[in-house]
Amino acid sequence: MESYQFFLIILPGLEDLAHQELMEKCPINEVQVTKGGISVTASLDWMIEGHLKLKIPTRILMRLQEFKVRDFPKLYQKFLHLNWSKYLSHPTPNWEISCTQSRLNHTGRIEETVTDALKAALVRQPLSRDWEKKDFPPQTFYIRLMDDLLTLSLDLTGLPLYKRNLQQLKGEAPLRENIAAALVFELFKDLKEEEVVLVDPMCGSGTFLTEALTFYTPLHLRSFAFESAPFFKGKMLKKTKTIEAHGLVSKAQGFDLNQDLLSKVKEEVKNLPVEFKNQDSVKTPIQHEQSIIMICNPPYGERIQISGKRGVFLKEAWKKFLTIDKPLRFGWLLPKDMDDLFSKPAGYREVSRRSFRNGGLAVTYWIWERI
Repeated sequence: MESYQFFLIILPGLEDLAHQELMEKCPINEVQVTKGGISVTASLDWMIEGHLKLKIPTRILMRLQEFKVRDFPKLYQKFLHLNWSKYLSHPTPNWEISCTQSRLNHTGRIEETVTDALKAALVRQPLSRDWEKKDFPPQTFYIRLMDDLLTLSLDLTGLPLYKRNLQQLKGEAPLRENIAAALVFELFKDLKEEEVVLVDPMCGSGTFLTEALTFYTPLHLRSFAFESAPFFKGKMLKKTKTIEAHGLVSKAQGFDLNQDLLSKVKEEVKNLPVEFKNQDSVKTPIQHEQSIIMICNPPYGERIQISGKRGVFLKEAWKKFLTIDKPLRFGWLLPKDMDDLFSKPAGYREVSRRSFRNGGLAVTYWIWERI
């Protein structure tokens, strides 16, 4: 079976979690973890499986070529002689170009050169007319130049993988689904208690909850860019139009002040075992019969307004959750500049602390566990 080189784009700071998910769901021998991604050598069957099962990557690329280039004539010749008929499904692709410490550093001229080379190549190897008959969208090719080494990759994913098509409705400050998936995956790691309920006391559109409930559910509700590629012809991608819960937990509860939002979210995810309730969880105890695991991405007073100073508000919420609600574990996502406000709470131990950037904002994700 032919092998290909793939690169999984991962949000920096989440690479280890993405690697753990990969080895659990789609294990492969040839894997290399780097900052911002994971390289694998695998078959097209693995590519399909990766797209359907992996929830933490942003997208998956196929590496097509890598070569040294220091002038535009050589760049033209390399692209002219590439076997486009194997990869190209649309005659006018999009180009994503980045340059670092290379002699070729004018992205506009690079795009002009590769576009001219592709046009000339298609005269020699005409493209199938399937793209017109079946209305294939333009593909995206990534050109990365670093120290005069050019890497050409094909985007296999299309819309980012965090576009699940499970929910259309989002709150005012939504967390991307792939980030939420990574954080709930870490929250449940090595958890000894089996019968628990996942609770989000400030759930908004419920992304943490839906990602936890569907972490092992394949992404059947959307399409992928590779489905129109010539190398994929003859293969089948099984899809369904329904979503079923198959996740890290079997039951979840979400609480929020926005009753209108909760009603709409409840309708969107009505097939999932999640309960939503309109409640101010900072003031009101969370009623539960089973042990709870809690996760929270609270408002910081930027896109969602809060009453009073954010430090006072977050301290009050943090104290109430851990002293009154007393979850077995508590995952807490906060701006990194607030790290000093939180110390080890009585009765809990710190399990982990992770830093990354969420929408350009430096954040810290804490996990505490009840002693």
